[in-house]
Amino acid sequence: MQQGTAPLVEDKGRSSQALAVAAYMRVSTAEQKRRYGIPAQAKATRAFVEKRATWRLEGSWEDLGESGSTTSRPGLNELLTEIAEGRVDVVVVSSLDRLGRTEAAIWHCLWQIEDAGAALECCEQDLGEPGLDRWLTIDRLARSVEADYSRIVIRTQTGRQLKAVGGGWPGGPAPYGYRINGKGGFGSTLEIDPAEAAVVRLLADLVIEGGRTLMDLAEELNRRGIPTRSGRQWTRANLHRRLRGAAFLGEAVFRRSDQQWGGHCTRLDDSGQPLYGESVVIPLPAILAADRTDAFQQALAELARPRRTPLGEYPLTGRVHGPCGRPYVGCFRSNDGVRTYRCSGWQQDVSCGCLCLRADYAEEQVARHINAQLAAMPLRDRPMLSASPEAQAGLIQHAERVRSLERLVAQCAEELGGLRCQAQHSRVVAAAVRQLAADQGALERILAHARDRLEELEARAGRDVRLSAVLGAAAPDSRDLSPSEQRHLIESLEVRVEIADREFRYREGKKCLTTQWHERTGTPVPPDPTDIQWARVEAFLRSRYRSHHFRSPLDLRAALTGMLHRLRTGVLWRDLPERFGDPRKVRFRQRTWLADGVWAEIMELLGEGGEGTPVLIHAAAPELSIRSSHGVRRVGIS
Repeated sequence: MQQGTAPLVEDKGRSSQALAVAAYMRVSTAEQKRRYGIPAQAKATRAFVEKRATWRLEGSWEDLGESGSTTSRPGLNELLTEIAEGRVDVVVVSSLDRLGRTEAAIWHCLWQIEDAGAALECCEQDLGEPGLDRWLTIDRLARSVEADYSRIVIRTQTGRQLKAVGGGWPGGPAPYGYRINGKGGFGSTLEIDPAEAAVVRLLADLVIEGGRTLMDLAEELNRRGIPTRSGRQWTRANLHRRLRGAAFLGEAVFRRSDQQWGGHCTRLDDSGQPLYGESVVIPLPAILAADRTDAFQQALAELARPRRTPLGEYPLTGRVHGPCGRPYVGCFRSNDGVRTYRCSGWQQDVSCGCLCLRADYAEEQVARHINAQLAAMPLRDRPMLSASPEAQAGLIQHAERVRSLERLVAQCAEELGGLRCQAQHSRVVAAAVRQLAADQGALERILAHARDRLEELEARAGRDVRLSAVLGAAAPDSRDLSPSEQRHLIESLEVRVEIADREFRYREGKKCLTTQWHERTGTPVPPDPTDIQWARVEAFLRSRYRSHHFRSPLDLRAALTGMLHRLRTGVLWRDLPERFGDPRKVRFRQRTWLADGVWAEIMELLGEGGEGTPVLIHAAAPELSIRSSHGVRRVGIS
């Protein structure tokens, strides 16, 4: 049968006396990282290399706390770069499971190493000679590695299942309102946490009382100085998760099949059932009485926020920085369907107060900056106009690998067809048929993994072609790229976006109705009322409203002055100075006067002298400073 495409260690050794060897080590848990995992692997690889006179250990590359099911890891990526630059000839691992924990991960990592230009050797297992023998050996070892991994997973999940069926806590953090009794022991269970239970009862009262939004509830908890379990401030998002928790249901469900979003959902089989066991309802000590639980669930249904609908990727995540210096991350505001970037410091113990940035605006300004920079550059200097020679060579090499596997599978099928008719008359031929069929099955498995990798490489090459078409145009427009391709371009140009206007405050939601009225009618904002003017305004108000309108502790003259101050300066309601009264009450009174037609009359009374200033209209977005490896640009709109 035809040989494979793996490089020969012996062939490399013919051109030089010594081979540069790199040790690759990986552990997937923090415990292994702290204790014996890495030292044991280092000892094994060092002893393996020292037995070979022409091998020289150049260094070791480690991935600490990295899963064996992934194929992109920091340490491995650095090692691949070293191989591509010709500084490593052989990669040594202590055992094949350090390369990966699944068949797919092992093959993909192996092919990455081979395509970069190095050979792989294993301390504990002989991988065989390059070609068919090596492929079949690695397939056998990789299947064994994945089987061991599956047994560990099943054993762990079975233990958790039995613990849950017995009423114990199967692992993970306790639901809010509870704590783990006997944590780390065999019979650990949940018990009520008095401090968190008090918060649960308070939330139940507030929700059942009604009249509040999720944001109002979060602000109420923050106002009372009640932090989350992690010590952060409450937000609408984390509060919504807690309100859907076990404390408000009276029970916890292990292996929920109805919640399939987020990074820790229950894995399901093809029929939609939990993969490692049936769902288990774990009864909990009640924090709320049964009637309160029912009333809470009915009230919560009215508060349920819309399901998040992501609108694609956020190519500027990590590239925008606010006044506090922390990076911004993409955030979808489900209440009004707006894509935004929000500072990562907004949920710290003390919120940084950085403004929220509309994603469409920021991405548009960055695209204009990139387009202008590219248009000013000669074609030869533009980035990423074609795939790198190494990437093209890797694609060609792997495509040849796939064709080799396809020929081997076809050859096996042809030989099997000729032997099966003879197997009925000879035990030797029957045994050969069984062995050949097993080899064919192994090659078909390897071919499936090879085709998956080929699809990835072809998709990457297709992206490079699209980038070449866009960036090679006389008037390049990066907006024609997909979000992931835009991010790739943004990273290559080292784009950094900073909010230049530190005083800017983003106006969320709709524009104030009173501001809209002044803009529509062209009515200026009059000066603060004099004593005589206030007397006339007060008399007018008393002619329009009953006595209860004036029983509020709010000073109506101070409130009116605050309303005018806000219209002139554009200050946010929450930043209104205390001398004008409670901002919420002042705002409510202004909206009442506007809706009743009273505001127009007041403006007419105060504006009889013809004095006044236009209502302040703010910029819709802040000024941005966009930096890249090719220049700086400041942008802003009014």
